Amino acid sequence: MPMIQLIKRDSSVIELEASSIQISVQRNIMSHPIPLLATRAALDLNIPQIGITIDGILTDDETASGSNGAQFSFDLSSSLTAAGAGSWHSSLEVANWAAVLAELDGVAITFKVKGQVDANLQEATELYLYNGTAPIVPHTNPNVSRIQCNIAGTTDTSTLSDAILASLNSGNTLVNTVSTALNTLITITQANGQNNTLSIISQTGNTTATPYTNELITIKNAISGENGNSQVSLRKYQNSTLGNWTKQFFITNMVNGVTGVQQTKGDKLQDLLNSIINPSVGGALISPQVLTGSLIDLPDSIASFNSAQFLNIDSSKAVRKMIVGVRIPYETLMSSTTGNRELRQFLIPAGPGTDYSSESNTEPFDPSETINGRLVRPNPFEQQGVAIPCVVQSFDPGYEAGDSVWTYQISLAPVEQLVGL
Repeated sequence: MPMIQLIKRDSSVIELEASSIQISVQRNIMSHPIPLLATRAALDLNIPQIGITIDGILTDDETASGSNGAQFSFDLSSSLTAAGAGSWHSSLEVANWAAVLAELDGVAITFKVKGQVDANLQEATELYLYNGTAPIVPHTNPNVSRIQCNIAGTTDTSTLSDAILASLNSGNTLVNTVSTALNTLITITQANGQNNTLSIISQTGNTTATPYTNELITIKNAISGENGNSQVSLRKYQNSTLGNWTKQFFITNMVNGVTGVQQTKGDKLQDLLNSIINPSVGGALISPQVLTGSLIDLPDSIASFNSAQFLNIDSSKAVRKMIVGVRIPYETLMSSTTGNRELRQFLIPAGPGTDYSSESNTEPFDPSETINGRLVRPNPFEQQGVAIPCVVQSFDPGYEAGDSVWTYQISLAPVEQLVGL
């Protein structure tokens, strides 16, 4: 059975097994015969009425789902004081890379892997950057494992990123008093920095140079669970004392750790009843971009209006549990980037001129984005192309004693503009 997703406003989903999915489209064309001419004329005002009905079963989970390891990242392309607006290298206002190395000498990044948090022994891991000579600051805390990274051979932020990666992959850290290879506790990835274009221009002075692709380093716990969420500190040791480092690159805390949930069929039904019976719309979810379609290319800054945020009630439980969308998966070859079948979600075009053909439907199934260091699923009322925005019209659960399962039928009305209490 395909697994569909009901999307709530708090970015969580309810996954359900679907045995039957029906999509009904009525164009509402007004057709009238013309007397004597034996022909018919129609008036098409583009007012389709759409309904989605899904039948399925609720069963006990055999394993926990939805788990995720906590992670943090640091971006060598972005300044902490100008994240999203300027590059870290340009904020230093240095004449050459040697001056950058002098600035970085003695910088330390301290974080905790999940095992260190669970052990509750004040253990931590410190990545210590030094420029060619042994660190002048001795390592005195026995609970903090220092991993040293010699940055003397680096020439730019790209080679600096590679040096940090190599040191982390070869280092050890204490977990519950046992020395453990760090690369067995975390995964490390490199990606494009947020300001990689400005960064390369600042370092080379060449406006046409190809940006570095590895300035963003992400460190993720190999073990899932919310206990892995913890604070990350960035500091600089100076003359054996701890001082503030004012020219910092952008860094986040360890976030997005989620403990997997294993539910019974009764748990799932209770969550559905809770989300459907008395949620709050929170005022309005309005998207001018949908209203204009492809006729006017509106800036993203005015693409949507969420009154719950404006009224500061978006954290209310009644608002957070509101079901605002559905994802129904299908396999595609038309928009595949690999030539193999890839998973997509069905989309309903809205607004004049909007097109979601099989070729132009390119978002992966269950897309996510990072906002303020937190991984979230985009709201389909605020961002097109990520799911079908909708509201629940009816929900009919029933118990099948012979099969010992709960069955359900849910009817959804796709809508793109929502107003309510």
